[in-house]
Amino acid sequence: MIDEEPGGFGGFEEEVSSMLHNRAARHPDHTDPVGITKRHLKAARQRRRTVLGASTALAVTGGAVFGLYGVHSPSQSAGVGVVKPAKNTASGPDNTAAADYTAGGDCAVSEKVPVDVPRGATSQQIADALVIAGVVQNAQAYLDAVKQDQTRTDIPPGTYVICPRMSGSNAVVELSKRSNLSDASVVIVQPHEWAKDVIASLTDKRKWKQADFDAAIAQNTIGLPAWSVDSTSHHFTVEGMLEPGTYTITSADTPQSMLRQMVANRMDFLKSINFVTQAGFLDCGPAKCTPEQVLTVASIAESENQGGPDLYNGDHMAEGMYSRLKSNDYLTVDSTALYYIGHLPAGRLPTAAQVQDPSNPYSTYAPHHGLPPTPVSIPSDAMIQAALAPSHDGVYYWCTTKGGIQFFTKSQPAERDKVCSGQ
Repeated sequence: MIDEEPGGFGGFEEEVSSMLHNRAARHPDHTDPVGITKRHLKAARQRRRTVLGASTALAVTGGAVFGLYGVHSPSQSAGVGVVKPAKNTASGPDNTAAADYTAGGDCAVSEKVPVDVPRGATSQQIADALVIAGVVQNAQAYLDAVKQDQTRTDIPPGTYVICPRMSGSNAVVELSKRSNLSDASVVIVQPHEWAKDVIASLTDKRKWKQADFDAAIAQNTIGLPAWSVDSTSHHFTVEGMLEPGTYTITSADTPQSMLRQMVANRMDFLKSINFVTQAGFLDCGPAKCTPEQVLTVASIAESENQGGPDLYNGDHMAEGMYSRLKSNDYLTVDSTALYYIGHLPAGRLPTAAQVQDPSNPYSTYAPHHGLPPTPVSIPSDAMIQAALAPSHDGVYYWCTTKGGIQFFTKSQPAERDKVCSGQ
């Protein structure tokens, strides 16, 4: 990320810096020897894309994350102020090193300031944001440090919360630490989670509206495939379609852009394993499976496996579900009903009456045949692959015991009842 914007240092901006430097040398007694030339350069600057003009809108405001939070002035011991960029923003004509602060990356939490790194930002834009936030004394100090440490040029987007008045080299180090990303700039999508919980987390972090997420899904402005629909309402659903991973949020992001990223990553994975074609080889009852049905099988296996890493459980659960669908038997899986019931207090499980409630569309007990209307969790990549490659061990039933998940064939209902009831 060391590519420079047109008109960056080394071009027009260096020329401007040299002129200002010379003017300052000739007028040492003037209160602002640099400022007296600025009006003469204004017209020339407008003809070029200057650094500050191009990136001020992308620089730190703290708006989305910190509300009306102002940047704390290093020169103030209390209160909130705005740090103005240093006037010396480049090396002098004699190629001496750019003026720089000397502090490290340690300071009190209350002193830290937000620095927004937009997605796709250049090193120059990041440098300007650091100057405006009062983190580095001038942009060139940061740019010089980047050139000296090429291992830290890939700065993830997001809002970083770091100390002011540090050296350019320390700024490079601090921006390379994910731990410095503000909590409101990071969302982690995990397997076994519900997509609706991911959305709830995003609304909380950025104070976005649920209605905006709903509209993005309903209107499918986020790249969902045509088959990702609720089998009952036939409306688009995002459940199961968010790829697990860590995502950063910038001030330019929206509910739509965040969902689009997650869906695009999921689609990339599905395409890499030829998911749609492979799903069509499987039987989901009297007909071949749709991609959405296989994703639903994977999501149930993920939920029943309780987020565990044992994929042996995944392919065996998949076999059990396909077998019961083929026999037109009820799936009798509790985790599907819980998706509709919602979160219960820690340690509590749904009652038999709750999971068998006929008014619950996600219940897989009588009278509900087949799969639930949508996936019931975010399945991991590995669990999706397990759903595409079920075992062939005759699995028909399973239950969770203190010793783990136990599997049984269709001819073992008595053994199942004995083990699963704890007798």
